Amino acid sequence: MSSKDFRRFLSQVAPFSELSSDRLDQLAGDCEGQQVSAGQTIGQFRQPGEHDLFIIVQGAVNVLDNEQQTLEQRSEGELFGHAICFGSGPRDYSVAAAEDVELLRLPHAQLQALCREAPIINRFFSSSPGARLRDIEQRAPARIAELELRPPVTTTSSQTIAEGARLMARHLISCLPVVDDDQLVGIITDRDLRNRVLGAGVDPAKAIAEVMTANPVTATPADRLEDALLLMMQFNIHHLPVVDSDRNLVGVVSSGDLLRLQSPHPLRLVRDIQRADTVQRVAELAHKGPGLLARMSRQGNQVTEVGRVAGMITDACTRRLLKLAEAELGSAPMPWAWLAFGSQARLEQGLISDQDNGLLLAEAPDAEAADYFKRMADFVCDGLNDCGYVYCPGGVMAKGDWRLSFRDWRKTFASWILEPAPKSVMQSSIFFDMRGVAGDLELAARLHAEVLAQARDSKIFRRFLAAESMGHRPPIGLFRQFVQDREGEKSQGLNLKKRGVIPIVDLARVRALEGAIPEVHTEERLRAAAAQGIMNERDADDLIHALRFIGNVRLRHQVALYERGEKPNHLVDPDSLSGLHRRYLRSAFGIVQTAQEALANRYQV
Repeated sequence: MSSKDFRRFLSQVAPFSELSSDRLDQLAGDCEGQQVSAGQTIGQFRQPGEHDLFIIVQGAVNVLDNEQQTLEQRSEGELFGHAICFGSGPRDYSVAAAEDVELLRLPHAQLQALCREAPIINRFFSSSPGARLRDIEQRAPARIAELELRPPVTTTSSQTIAEGARLMARHLISCLPVVDDDQLVGIITDRDLRNRVLGAGVDPAKAIAEVMTANPVTATPADRLEDALLLMMQFNIHHLPVVDSDRNLVGVVSSGDLLRLQSPHPLRLVRDIQRADTVQRVAELAHKGPGLLARMSRQGNQVTEVGRVAGMITDACTRRLLKLAEAELGSAPMPWAWLAFGSQARLEQGLISDQDNGLLLAEAPDAEAADYFKRMADFVCDGLNDCGYVYCPGGVMAKGDWRLSFRDWRKTFASWILEPAPKSVMQSSIFFDMRGVAGDLELAARLHAEVLAQARDSKIFRRFLAAESMGHRPPIGLFRQFVQDREGEKSQGLNLKKRGVIPIVDLARVRALEGAIPEVHTEERLRAAAAQGIMNERDADDLIHALRFIGNVRLRHQVALYERGEKPNHLVDPDSLSGLHRRYLRSAFGIVQTAQEALANRYQV
C-alpha cells in the first residue's frame, strides 16, 4: 500500500477518522506496512509500556493473556499495542495472527506526538473506559447565572396585600418575593392575587403573610436551566426565586425567560395539558410530545434531560386525566395516591413508553368505594392509552390488579421481600421504582419508606434481586464481539434497552435498596450509593456516563426513526454507527460487565 492508500484507509478508522486532512496526511506518512503470516506472534504488550500501535488492514488477530488464552479477536479497522481494558482495568497481553494479516504500524513516538496535538486522539487512548465517556460530553450545560436577571423588587411579610399589589403594578412585574431580615420567606404572584385574595374575598388590608406561598421552591445561580425548567413543570409554578448559599435573593426566573430560549418548549405543552377540558384534548396534546422530545434531542439536549421532560409530560397527562375523572365521578370517598412505576417513576422515558401504574388507597374500600376507584382507574388508564402510553403488557396498571389499600400494598411487598422466589422477584422488581404522581403524596412517601426499610433489612431478597439482574447482559459475546438481537424476520440489532439501559437500572436498584435510598432516578441512585460508601465513587460515575452514552445512542436512533415516519424501537444496527462510536459503545458495555461482576461477587451469585 502507498501512503495515499494508507491515508484513505485511516480516514475510515476510529479515532483517526476525526482528524483534519493535514493531520491525516502526516499520520499516513508516519505509518509503515507490515505482513504477518497466520500463527505468528506479533508482539507482547506490557502495561504500562511504550509500544508501537498497530492498525489491522486485513485479516484478524487473537489477543491472548499470559496463559495464551484468547481474550478477544480483533479484525479489520481495529487496533492493538495500546492499553486495553479487560474487566477491571488494563492487563498485559500478547497478539498472534489468527490468519494472514496486513497491518499498519505507527511508532510510539509518533503516536505520543499525535496525542499531544489532537485531544480527541488522546481521549481515545485513555486507559479508562469511563474517562473516554466522560470526555466526550463536551456540551457545557447552560446555567441560571448566564441569564441576565434583573435586580428583584421585594416586599416584607408585614406589608399589606394592597401595598404589594400596587408595588407590582408600579414595576410591571407578575410576582413579588417576600423578604424578611434579608432572607426569602415567601412569594406572591398575580395568580395568588386572583385566587387567594379577590376570588376568596380576602381583605386587601391584611398582611401579605396570610396569602403568600411560604418557603417557596428555589434555585441557585449554579443550577442548570434544564433543572429550573423541571422544577417549574413538577410544581406547576411560573416563577422561581434564585438564592445564594445564604438564602439571599439574587433574582427570579420566570417561565417566560425559559420560553424565550427555545421554541416549542415543554413548559408550554405541559401548561396546555393542564388546561385541557376533555380526554380527547389531553390525548391530542400528548401526541405532540414525541415530536417535541425529538426536537430537544436535535437541539443538543442529552438523554437525561429528555427523559426527565418525557416523564413530566406523562405526569401532566396523568394528573389532568385524574382531574377529569374526579369531575365526572365526584369527590373520592377516601384519600388516595396515584403511583407511577418503572421508567415513568424514574423520569427516564424515551420517545416510546407503555404505562406502569397503581392506586394506593388509605384504607380497604367497601363495595361502593371499590367501584368508584375502579371507574377512576379505568378512566385514567384508558385515557393514557389514548395519549400513546399503551397498556402495560404485563398488566401493571391501576385498572388491573394494582388497586390496593395501604395495608394490602404493604403485605404484598412483604410477601416479595420476606419469602422471595425467583419468579416473584422478577415480577416485583419494577415496583421498587415507585413515585407518587398525584393525590396524597405523603401517603405514597410513607409506603415507599416502609418498603425501602424492609428491603434494606432483607439481604436474601437483595441477593435474589441481584441474581435476577444478571439475566440482562450487555451484548458482548465471544472475543468481545457485538451480539445482535432479532425482532421479527427482518429486524435485528443491538437491543440497547434490554442489553444496555436495563442492566444499569437493575444494578442501581439493588444498590439503592441496600442503603434504603429514596431516590428512584438511576443517576441519583448511583450518586447516593457512592455517597453512602455502598459503591466506589469512580465506579458509580463510570456507570452514569455509560448509561448516558448508551441512552444517547438509543435516543438518536429513535429520533431518526420517528422523523422518517417509522415506529421507534430499541434495536440499533452497529454498522450504522461510526467506528468511534462503536468503540465507545464497547467501552460502555465493558463498564457494565465490570459492575455486574462486582455485584455478583458481593452477593455471591
